[in-house]
Order: sequence, then C-alpha cells, then structure tokens
Amino acid sequence: QLLSQSVVNFLDLCDTPEKCDDYLSRTMIQLEELEGKFAEFDDYVTEIVEKRDEIYNAFETRKLQLQEKQNQRSSTLHRSAGRILTTIQHRVGQLEEISEINGYLAGDLMVEKVRDIIDELSELGDTVKADDVRTRLKTVRDDAVRQLKDRKELFVDGKNIIQLGGHRFSVNQQDLE
Repeated sequence: QLLSQSVVNFLDLCDTPEKCDDYLSRTMIQLEELEGKFAEFDDYVTEIVEKRDEIYNAFETRKLQLQEKQNQRSSTLHRSAGRILTTIQHRVGQLEEISEINGYLAGDLMVEKVRDIIDELSELGDTVKADDVRTRLKTVRDDAVRQLKDRKELFVDGKNIIQLGGHRFSVNQQDLE
C-alpha cells in the first residue's frame, strides 16, 4: 500500500517526460529492494512482479500524455510563429531603407515575440522547429534587404520603369486574367 501511495505521489509530481523516467527508476529501485527482502516468500514475489508491470504501465501512460501535450504546444507555437513571420515579411517588404529594415527587426514587438517563441520551442526540446523559425526569421531579413537592393538598382522613376544598362523598359503590374 505504501508503494501504491508513493507511485500516486510520484505520478502527481511528474510534469515532464524526463521526470517520469526519473521517478520510474526510483520506484523500480524500491521494488527491487522489496523483492530482495521477500525473496523467500513466493506469494509476495508474485505480487511484486504484478505491481512492477502495473507501475511501469502507469508511468509510461503518464509519459506519453506529457509528450503529446508538449508536441501539441510545440506545433501551436510553430504555427503561430509562421503567421507572425508572414506579417513581418509583409511589413519589411514595404520599407525603403536597409537601416529601416534593421531597425524594425531589432525593435519591433512582433519580432521579439518570434524570438520568445524560438526560446520556448528550445525549452520544450523541439530544436528542429526552433531552428526552423530562427532560419525563417533570418531569411525574412535577407530577402527584404535583397529585394530592396533590387528595387533600388533596377527601377528608375518609381516602379514603372526598369533600367538595364542604357536601356529602359516599362513594367506592367496588372494581374493576368
């Protein structure tokens, strides 16, 4: 009964999959000690073996629940970061100077929120998604700077004339039907 109570308490304390493994190990050590003390009593050994399976299944179930919860949180954060990055990309695409782009990316709250999401994904242990969001944020900056340079180098007199060398070409920006 004491073992059952300690298992219930340990399961309540488990809030990460790693803690589940830790508390499972502690409980299994207790079971091994009990098994050693009552090795000469076959009835107790049988009960301990049954209890071991029951405890293992309880901890594994709890661990799977926690992993699923972490995966859902990670996916939600990743989708949220994607939406925010789309907004950031649209905003930096409208800026007219590289210093404005760098200033926006250095001080805007939306960009800071993306950085917070990267940190939270790393804390959850999902480094793949954290690296993906970090790379996408860097790509947004690089693409915005590249597009701004292209606009400044190619377009003349606004956005309706492209100049290549000494030749000028008018640009039609109407949507195709």
